Amino acid sequence: MTFGESIRYVFRHLTSLQGRARRAEFWWFYLFLQLVSIPVGIIVAVLLVAALAPALASIDSTTGEISDSAVADVAGPVLAVYGFALLLGLASFGLSLAVWVRRLHDVGQTGHWLWLNLVGLGIVPLIMAIMDGEAGPNRYGPDPKAAERMPVAGWPQQPGYPPVPPVQ
Repeated sequence: MTFGESIRYVFRHLTSLQGRARRAEFWWFYLFLQLVSIPVGIIVAVLLVAALAPALASIDSTTGEISDSAVADVAGPVLAVYGFALLLGLASFGLSLAVWVRRLHDVGQTGHWLWLNLVGLGIVPLIMAIMDGEAGPNRYGPDPKAAERMPVAGWPQQPGYPPVPPVQ
């Protein structure tokens, strides 16, 4: 699965917590989120500085205090920038959560392992995301790498696939 295929697949299955996700799909999408977050973070920082500029310009040079009216004038734009950043963060969290649950399904685990992130044990689901998926169908769906795992004569039989005819 290529970078573009992975992104398209994840966006077509935005809210689906069903099925399985290959390692390539998971990690390409994770890279995509990181690449998008860099320019978005820069834009949010620039907007925040622009929103705070009037208040910073009104600092009294002798006392170093900002007038209450200057703070009130910038409160709305600052809250708007923070709201924008919060919405983008929640959207990326939701997208990553769905693909991460499907990735855990591929290794035969439930998405409930992600609750460990809340108590500081996020390394456990991360290690599971690195592992190779289960060969053959499991309780979450068919193997997304089934075409690549087709048995070849002389190789051990994979579970969930028909037997390989003998080589003549």
